[in-house]
Amino acid sequence: MSNVDPVGMRAEVNWVEGYYFTGSDGSGQTLAFDSVPDDDPGKGMSPMRVLLAAVGACSGMDVVAILGKRKQILTSLKVELVGLRDSFGHPRPFTEISLKFTVTGKGLEERFVREAVSGSIEKYCSVTATVDGKAKLKYSYEILEG
Repeated sequence: MSNVDPVGMRAEVNWVEGYYFTGSDGSGQTLAFDSVPDDDPGKGMSPMRVLLAAVGACSGMDVVAILGKRKQILTSLKVELVGLRDSFGHPRPFTEISLKFTVTGKGLEERFVREAVSGSIEKYCSVTATVDGKAKLKYSYEILEG
């Protein structure tokens, strides 16, 4: 048994029509979900794409925080993600998630970027910790001056 008290989170999802749902959290933030063919923009992101984006957002927030603590001057950060899953069968969880961080800043030190990216994926990001073990996580980074 853990010595840490669990922290509860709440969310709500409501069906609108077809496969279109809206989700909200306790603070009033909302998100649109939809499940449509890839060539149809739909009214929202599919749940699996939301999960993939959540991996990028969570790890990106860690990278920003870690680089800030290291006094690195960050001007932009992009996280590109690719999630691989089986074509057929159910369920179809991600089997591999690849993340590519493009980090732009002034005089960024490679050792701090490496530390921030690996630290996020391997230690700090709660979303990657949730999917790790189900999906193989791969990551890389590129540093640009600017």
